[in-house]
Amino acid sequence: MLKVFYFNPLRECTYVIGNDVGECVIIDPGAINANEQERMASFIEAEGLQVKAILLTHGHFDHVFGLKDAASRYPVPVYMHSKDQSVYEGSAAFAQMIGLPYDGYEGPIGDIMTCADSLPEGLKFEIIETPGHTQGCVCLYLPEKELMFCGDTIFRGAVGRTDHPGGDHWQMIESIKRCIVPLPPQTRLLPGHGYETTIGEEIDTNPFLCMFEPEGR
Repeated sequence: MLKVFYFNPLRECTYVIGNDVGECVIIDPGAINANEQERMASFIEAEGLQVKAILLTHGHFDHVFGLKDAASRYPVPVYMHSKDQSVYEGSAAFAQMIGLPYDGYEGPIGDIMTCADSLPEGLKFEIIETPGHTQGCVCLYLPEKELMFCGDTIFRGAVGRTDHPGGDHWQMIESIKRCIVPLPPQTRLLPGHGYETTIGEEIDTNPFLCMFEPEGR
């Protein structure tokens, strides 16, 4: 079971993914208001899902607008890379700068690199560090499902912006080359904005990746 929600004015992608026994995790809860929060909660209730963890691909404000509400509804562990703590702490100022309301979560956030024990069977992600968009960016990879949640590292036809503090364009390109391009081309990429794609499609069409040709292709 996989559901994507497009939340907040930045059209951020929030994902709910479940296993065969009704357990699920929430990835990047970006719901900015009560209507959006209820949409996700109603879906989880209707599907009879039990939330086991909340995972953040990185700490930017548009990916955590709904974290406080989600963590309140579902008292489960929250995980983010420790290198993005300062990014997360700057979310309120960033949201204010562009005129968006922000009610931040103040509870504990564990290091996503140590989250394995909190993840249910069938959702044991490989946590792949892909710095560049932020220094704590990660991709969440399920090799048996040929599925990767890639946050704002790579999009259909584009890559993440790097003009925010901590961003580094060439570091991000190197992360993509090292961590994403070598994976099976049929691997589905589920980004933090926009629509899903595959690694093979991006190698063939993404102007930022066309120079990379993995071995064997």
